Amino acid sequence: MALEKYSTHPQVKVIHKENGGKHTVLNMGIAQATTEFVGCLDADSYAKPDALIRIIKQFSNPDVMAVVPSLHIYNAETLIQRMQKTEYLIGTFLRSVLAELRALYVTPGPFSIFRKSVFEKIGYYRKAHNTEDMEMALRMQSHGLTIASAHDAVIYTSSPRTPKKLYKQRVRWTSGFLHNIKDYRQLLLSGRKYGHLGGFVLPMMIISAGSVIFIVSMFGYDIVRTIHSYIIHFQALGLKMFEWSWPSFNWFFIHTSPLVFAGFVAFGLVLTFIIIGMKLAHGNRAHVFDIACYVCLYSLIAPLWIIRSVTNVVLSKQAVWR
Repeated sequence: MALEKYSTHPQVKVIHKENGGKHTVLNMGIAQATTEFVGCLDADSYAKPDALIRIIKQFSNPDVMAVVPSLHIYNAETLIQRMQKTEYLIGTFLRSVLAELRALYVTPGPFSIFRKSVFEKIGYYRKAHNTEDMEMALRMQSHGLTIASAHDAVIYTSSPRTPKKLYKQRVRWTSGFLHNIKDYRQLLLSGRKYGHLGGFVLPMMIISAGSVIFIVSMFGYDIVRTIHSYIIHFQALGLKMFEWSWPSFNWFFIHTSPLVFAGFVAFGLVLTFIIIGMKLAHGNRAHVFDIACYVCLYSLIAPLWIIRSVTNVVLSKQAVWR
């Protein structure tokens, strides 16, 4: 194996294990570690040379039990990857905010670092609906353990290149998140005990998933109603309904529905999050084309995996790894 060439190094120990799931491999490594801090790095990711130093600095606070890094897309080439590049910058900003609120709900696989005492206190990784990194974070939160964010510790990771692969990944992530929330439902609406995580963040994420389903349902209803209206007009007017005239503009008839205003507000917030995310990301930037890919594509495809994920939870189905 490729790792064997490192086995002669005094600081490297190569361990062989039968495939039993990612969580079993992590647990074996953690159990054999003799250091105060432990962590893992996914095979499709790599860290900037100073990432570990920046992460360890966060542990100067004795209350911090785990630190998550800043994740970025490596070598974004396709439109789907360019979309994710911008999405990950937003994630950098949101993780920083959630860390300040003590409300982080995931310790990402690529280079999250823990005090080893965390596993000795609350147990090792579980399969957790193929999202062991989310379950571990929620378990830590349920025990009142602090998770911090090192936004200046940059980790690059590969990402799905096609819509199909992205869909499968996000169905697994979202289904796993919802399943884990179901398992840790005691966190919900328990702001007094679990702070912002239980009182606001998790409830808002569930409401957001429900809102997406509602909006998509209303959009589908409007399409059906519009088609029906065209059919009625065609029956009444025939081909005359297709006659066209130049549109006119009038300030008194600007379309000012709540959805239009909500769209402008949402777009402004997204741009703000991206700009702040770029400032926090130490040199990682999104170009105008990357942002355009995100704005144009994300709202079209995200509802697909959200609806599938909610369906999985309702039907008690598990999302496959690949």
